[in-house]
Amino acid sequence: MKKLSNFWHECELHLGKSTMYVLIVLILIRLISLGLYPLMDTTEGRYGEIARKMAETNDWITPWFDTGVPFWGKPPLSFWMSSFGIKLFGVNEFAVRIPHFFAALLIVIISYDWAKRSLINPFYVIAILSTSFLFMVSSGAVMTDMALCLGSTLSLRGFWLSLFGLENEKKREQWIFFIGLTLMLLAKGPIGWVLVLLPISLWALTTGSIKKTWQGLPWITGSILAIAAALPWYLIAEQHTPGFLNYFFVGEHWQRFTVSGWKGDMYGSAHATKHGVIWLYLIYGALPWSFMLPLTAWIYKKQIHKNNVANQCKENHFLLLAGLAPCLFFTMSGNILWTYVLPGLPPLAMYLALWLNKFDHLLIKKIIYFGSVISLLIMLGILSALTLGHRADSKSAKSIISLYKMQNSLQPIVFLNDRPFSASFYSNGKSLNIKTLQELDAIAKNKPIYIAVKKKQLSSLNNQLINFKVIGDSGSYRLFLK
Repeated sequence: MKKLSNFWHECELHLGKSTMYVLIVLILIRLISLGLYPLMDTTEGRYGEIARKMAETNDWITPWFDTGVPFWGKPPLSFWMSSFGIKLFGVNEFAVRIPHFFAALLIVIISYDWAKRSLINPFYVIAILSTSFLFMVSSGAVMTDMALCLGSTLSLRGFWLSLFGLENEKKREQWIFFIGLTLMLLAKGPIGWVLVLLPISLWALTTGSIKKTWQGLPWITGSILAIAAALPWYLIAEQHTPGFLNYFFVGEHWQRFTVSGWKGDMYGSAHATKHGVIWLYLIYGALPWSFMLPLTAWIYKKQIHKNNVANQCKENHFLLLAGLAPCLFFTMSGNILWTYVLPGLPPLAMYLALWLNKFDHLLIKKIIYFGSVISLLIMLGILSALTLGHRADSKSAKSIISLYKMQNSLQPIVFLNDRPFSASFYSNGKSLNIKTLQELDAIAKNKPIYIAVKKKQLSSLNNQLINFKVIGDSGSYRLFLK
């Protein structure tokens, strides 16, 4: 209790009581909201259903996209996390999201400890990181990115403190660095290594620290151990479903990023984007700080003072490179998502915390307070749109599945054309899909059957549904009975 009391007192001292209350409210709202809205397609529905299948079948090796169709797109760490949540709390939204929420909290704690050991104000770091738009959203989303961010944050922290931390703690930090590399191999594959090794290499080259970098960690031995820790899953996964290694390493890790509109995606379509859009994603993901801090610098430019010591200048440079590494790497990529910038947010928060020291303490308090309030309002706006505005319902099949379950039918629900991933999740894998209405007879076998049709498709069906009974509308679907 004494440590907690001291922590609270320090938070008040550096951030102010009002900011602390705003941050606590923000965290509690995010936690409570995890079960308030349905899994949305396609990402959350897809990954939630894969986790549900994993928990149901107890197959912890191969993530399954559909019955008999393995999911080769990602390693299993994030699916393990959500499946563990299902084992604890059952099949629901809270269960699959809560492990990612705790991963986000762990990242904040790691960043706090890293900053404290680096003589950077750790309270500025946790305030900036926890209120960044993309970090807030991702902390309660079923995605693979938070697991990757956890690994990259561990590795970046381990690298820096292995070089500049206390002498008696360097061995521990070396282990932390390579543990992070292992987690990244199990979260998204070798792409995570690039996001860590790229800023390290650039920092070593631009600061003349190549020798120090090489001597600071047991690179060869540690890398072999990191690979050896993850390798068994890769080999067993290939044995379970041959072809996985070729698709994962050649397709997902080369063609996806070098071929715009890559057509080899087995599980949907690649996200074709223009080169350089990743930088706009960073601005978007780092809100409100990406606008608020430059504006503050311009308004209060006369109050800026230089107080960096030599080591902080080096750290400043490294943190900026680490924060921009996803943008540097993905600038020329033709297939990206805005979540790709997430691993850069923890080091970027530390960089901004260092930069804030250029202002007076009272001004820093005001900046962080207003930034935190803006973030809270953004989160409340998003949650209102998802729940009160029913935006989540329009992007999920939960409501139509609920309407179907109220009919107490023994027949599975059928979706015309595309069956959303969330339909499989909420129906426990018992929903079906057809391409044409003529296929219904083979499925129904002269028994009553329910079919869900997207409302926007109704006009194109003309009179094909004239003999179907309308049960009701829910979300973006209309439920019929034949």
